[in-house]
Amino acid sequence: MAIIRHFQSFTTSTILIMSKTIDLQVEKSRSLIEGYRSHLSELQGRGVSADQLDRMEQNIQRLIAAGEECDRMRAALSEKVRDTNAILQAVKDEFLQQKQIVKAAYDQKDWRRYGIMDKR
Repeated sequence: MAIIRHFQSFTTSTILIMSKTIDLQVEKSRSLIEGYRSHLSELQGRGVSADQLDRMEQNIQRLIAAGEECDRMRAALSEKVRDTNAILQAVKDEFLQQKQIVKAAYDQKDWRRYGIMDKR
C-alpha cells in the first residue's frame, strides 16, 4: 500500500510530502509485515510473533505522523522564510533610496556624518 502524497502549488499554505526515505521504509516495512503475517505459523519458531508485528505497525503509524508533522513544519518555515526575504528586500530598497538622498546632495567626505559608510 503506497502512501498518498498531497502536492499543491508553492503559493498555498500547506504542502504534505513525506520524505522519500520515510516513504520507502514504510512501504518496505508494510510489505514485510504482510508477508510475515501470511506465514506467521512458520516464523513463530524463529522468534517472530504477532505482537512484534503489531508493534512494527504502530511504529510505522508513528513514523508517518512524525513525517507529516515535519512536512507541515517545513511548509510553515518555507512560508516564513519567503516573508522574511520579502521584508529584507523592502528594507534594502528603502535603505538604498534613502542613502541616495545624501549621496546626491553632499560630497563623499560628508557621507559618514549621515551614517553612510560607502567609499563611492
